[in-house]
Amino acid sequence: MRNHRPQNPAYALPDSDAVSAAVDEALAALHQAQQRIGRVMAVVTAAAVRDILTHNTPGAPFDAAHVELVATEDCALHATGRYWTADGTETSFTEAVGHVDGGNGVFDMNEWAPYLGRENSDVWKPLVTALPARHGMSVYRLDLVKAAALRLG
Repeated sequence: MRNHRPQNPAYALPDSDAVSAAVDEALAALHQAQQRIGRVMAVVTAAAVRDILTHNTPGAPFDAAHVELVATEDCALHATGRYWTADGTETSFTEAVGHVDGGNGVFDMNEWAPYLGRENSDVWKPLVTALPARHGMSVYRLDLVKAAALRLG
């Protein structure tokens, strides 16, 4: 086997200082965006629980204080439909609002909850209590009052 001389000149790259600065800037922006999506989706999760239990009526009373989330293999969180009232009573959306509305509510929540994952776990982990694992998945109880209080910016 023979080595051949290049027929075309090698492509040009910016100097290493410019590349390093661009990498640092991009990683900082990515981290900031991941933290923001974590805060926003924690608030959205709390709002989704409220909306399920009040049939999308902001200001209507509801009794949820915590909601159950499970983590998939890639660490993305998903709602199960299980929640706890302020007095600690465990129930579910299907028991509270019916099978169809409760199931649809969980489906809608799970459009957004998976944005809570490994990349922004330092945002949502302080808001949860770990529960015993189930079927090999980590299980958490999200404090809805703390989640709703997060700043969006």
